[in-house]
Formats: sequence, C-alpha cells, structure tokens
Amino acid sequence: MDSLFVREAGEIENAFLAAPFEEDGWNAALRLFARRTRSSHAQLLGLGDEATLFNFMPDIDAAYQCEFQEIEGWRPEVNWRVAASGRPLEIVSEVHYDIAREHSGTDDYEDHIRRWGGVHGCQTVLVEGEGLLVGLAALHSEREGRTASRDRNMFATGATYALAAVRMQQAMAQRGAAMTVGAFDAIGVAAFLIDRHGAVAALSAAAEAIVGDRADGALRLRRGRLGAARRDADTLLQEALVRALNGEAMQQYWIGSPRDGGPGMLCELFRLPRREWDFGFDPRVLVVVRRAADIPAMRTAPLRAALGLTASEAEIALRLANGEAREDIATARGTSAQTLGTQIKSILRKSDVAREAELTALVNRLLR
Repeated sequence: MDSLFVREAGEIENAFLAAPFEEDGWNAALRLFARRTRSSHAQLLGLGDEATLFNFMPDIDAAYQCEFQEIEGWRPEVNWRVAASGRPLEIVSEVHYDIAREHSGTDDYEDHIRRWGGVHGCQTVLVEGEGLLVGLAALHSEREGRTASRDRNMFATGATYALAAVRMQQAMAQRGAAMTVGAFDAIGVAAFLIDRHGAVAALSAAAEAIVGDRADGALRLRRGRLGAARRDADTLLQEALVRALNGEAMQQYWIGSPRDGGPGMLCELFRLPRREWDFGFDPRVLVVVRRAADIPAMRTAPLRAALGLTASEAEIALRLANGEAREDIATARGTSAQTLGTQIKSILRKSDVAREAELTALVNRLLR
C-alpha cells in the first residue's frame, strides 16, 4: 500500500471520527471522502420501512432531494442501487449495478441519476436492522467514469471509519436521551421518550413507577411500547402517538380521568425538534404524565389574574383542567351546553390558545 494512500486514508479517518462532534462535521467528512475516492459526490442515505429517512449529499441542489422523493427512490424496484445492496460493509460497484439494471422495472432512477451526475460509483451498507438501513455511497459521473480498484479500496477503508462515526452518533443520541430523562428525574416528573418506531427509548424513574402492576395499572409497557390498560384509552393513546410522530406539535388528554371515577392521569405529548444529523436515532416524542389531583376551587383567583378571566370563566377552565366533561360542567352550573360553549370560546381567546386541550394543558402547568 503506497504512502499516499495511507496518508489520504488517515485524513478520511480523522474527518469521519470528528464528524459527530463538530459543527458541519458530517458535510466536511463527506466532501473529503468524495475527493479521496475521485467521486463527484459522497452520499449517506437512511432508508426506513417505507420511506427515505435522510439523504445527505453535500453541495447538491435541493431539487435533487425533491426529485428523489417524487420517483420514490427508496424503493428497490425503482432504484437499482437499493436493489443491488449487499451485506454490511460488502462493497458493491458497477459490476453489481449492471446486473441490477437488467431487472429494474422503470427508467425513472436511471434518468434521475444521469441528470445529477452519479451513474457510476460504489456503495456499502453501514447499519441494517430495526427498520433502518444506513448506506454510504460514492457517486461518479459519466465523465469521471467507472471506479478503479484504488477508488474501491479507498472507499472500503473509509467505510469502516464512517461506520464508527455513525455508531458514535447513535451512542450520543442514546446518551442524550438518558440525560434528558435524568433531568426529569431531578424534578420527579414521569417522562417517556418515544423513538421514531413508537417504542420507548428511555423513561424516568417516576415514569417507571406509574406503569404496570406497581401502580394503579392505567398505563402499561408492552414489548417496549407505551400503552393504556383500557382498550378505549389505549386506542386514543396510540392515535395520539401517531399524530405526534407525524408532526403534531402538542396534544393533551386524560387517561382514567375523574369523570370516569378513576384516579386520572393527564398525558401531554410533545413533538421533539429534529436535528439535522440524528440518523433516525434521536427520540421523536416526549410524553409527560401527571397524576390527576383536583385543583381546589380557591385556585381560581391566580387563574383569573394570569389569564384575565372572569370568575365564571376561571371556574370553567379549572373544571376542564380537572377532567370534567362539558355536560357535567353545564349541569353543575345550571346552564345550557350552548352557553357553556360560548364561555369556553371566550376563555380560549383570552388564554391565547386554539383548542380546549391546549387550555387544559396550560391550566395544569399554571396550577399543579
């Protein structure tokens, strides 16, 4: 192995191993990797069960990403590169692409990749499993031609460092999740961090204490997933998790609320912000669970002051926060459902929230 190869491989090693820790580190590593493999672009691609999770390629026009999604480039029947994928760290190149092309059912990807200058190259799988495939590729344009033996050797060497960097990114995400629930431990809050599959990635000690038979049984962990013991409540919880994973910013609802004669748990779901380089490892949803404990009626005074409500409106907001149904509130106050609805609209406007669930969450945060 010549000294130039060793030096360039060392540069790639340093770049990839620094990538998780430096701002723009992954872009810098991929740019260097492309140069050292004589490629127009280096690509780090994450594929899920039915979609592209990420597609990182420095210095490529944004139209490339849009077009890749439009042709459903993650599908092996469309993308002959995906169809040609081998085992982890097995190097796949043009000889494999030629075979995969013969069985491709469409020219969409061929047209796409020729337009963007990546018809030749080589690739490998870095991570595979649990509905996630992370692949690394070096793309050569028609002008750059097919890869040479040295290009593929450099690619294979760099791929081992890329794998180490991806694993480090994964470990940092897991460590970050542990630190997050540790912060909730410090204040005694029951918190669950949910990953992109809907499974519990981490939970606080207070969260452990409210699941299963050790508590009242309202919440359960089944095969690593958060659920409710009652079927109707579980359906609501699973639907809420799906909405949160799909981008809904915040939701709030009761499990076993006082209106049902149970102890009641207030569940708040928050969509966590995505980081550019999370690779699908970072938690996606935070679920905070608080036990219901009726807020005393005397607490309406600070609620009126905080939100500018009338005495009647503060009472209604407090009852909603305690999990009472609208019909029960109307009956207790001797008013019609229509009048109560009008009052709730006024409360929402004064509280600067759009939905009753947001109001309930706000009141609980202010007074519990």
